[in-house]
Amino acid sequence: MTSIVSCRSAKEATENLKRLNEKESEELLFSKENVPFWFFYSKIGVDFKDANGSKGFNATVKMRVDSAFSGTLSVGPIIGGTYLVNRDSVYFTNKQEKCFVNENFKSLSDIFGTEIEFDFFQSLILGLPLGLDPSIKYKYKSTRDYYILSSFKKKELRKIENDKDAVVEDDNIFVQYYLNTNTHHLDRISIQVPSDTVSIDINYINRQPYETFYLPEQTQIKIVHPRDSIFIGLDYGNVKLNERKVIDINIPESYVKCP
Repeated sequence: MTSIVSCRSAKEATENLKRLNEKESEELLFSKENVPFWFFYSKIGVDFKDANGSKGFNATVKMRVDSAFSGTLSVGPIIGGTYLVNRDSVYFTNKQEKCFVNENFKSLSDIFGTEIEFDFFQSLILGLPLGLDPSIKYKYKSTRDYYILSSFKKKELRKIENDKDAVVEDDNIFVQYYLNTNTHHLDRISIQVPSDTVSIDINYINRQPYETFYLPEQTQIKIVHPRDSIFIGLDYGNVKLNERKVIDINIPESYVKCP
């Protein structure tokens, strides 16, 4: 079964929805991995808060699905930097400092306390389920508001303190997906890693239809690990699908590597 809702119109998909059993709920969850377009563009307001304070900026996102995305970062009318993320690397230019970054996903993984790859960021931006695994048996629970599908899977987290001598008693990661019983949308993902005292909570808020695809109006991310608590808010605007734009980054020859 490819998708429970893909053949319905946006209006029909949220009307007259029946209660789902365990098998139907799992099929619905996996159907939400399907992306019915090849190009995505949006302007996104970003709020970021950690132990060092809070800041807000605007980002443009030009994404070729499953390939790469790029754009600009700005505060008001001033463009402060540009970026490119592909399946292997992250590139960033700081226009004020006239420097650039070119690295793998290590620094971003350190922020999240987990091994981060391209698919993780694509899923966050598009409001998709993260880390689904068809080989895992998902536990099912039905409440008035949610169908909850839960699983343990092998942990793919780096030790936050990089303690190579630490004894890891439990190398599992516990993931819960919350499907709204009224709309059948994926509203929340909860990730817990007891051995590293890491939790990631993702809330997809008030999804809006774009043809057969539902994008959240906002995404709220809370990351808690031993070194910090981080809050990230994404606020979407001016979404366009299947309008080709150039995905690249220009690094002037005069720029040096950022310290």
